[in-house]
Amino acid sequence: MHIVVGDEYTVALFKLLGFEGRVIEDPHSALDFIKKALQNYDVIFLTSTLAKAVRRELDDLRMANPRKLLVEVPSVKEGMEREVNYLQIVRQVLGG
Repeated sequence: MHIVVGDEYTVALFKLLGFEGRVIEDPHSALDFIKKALQNYDVIFLTSTLAKAVRRELDDLRMANPRKLLVEVPSVKEGMEREVNYLQIVRQVLGG
């Protein structure tokens, strides 16, 4: 199973693609959620805004959970500055 964590716009976009989502704007709250969510999800997409703020902790989680994927994606807000193909990102990570 997979989920996206981030701002409301990015979560809404991923929900249109069939994902579960959790709107969390605070990086440390997102990190706490991810630690718990690793039990239930194999792939967690996290907006780069949140990921940048807790980079070291995310790297530690990646090392401790090698069978889980923590994927950083640009938030929709960042994507407005440049073109981002979210469907391509999802296909590369999940296949298909």
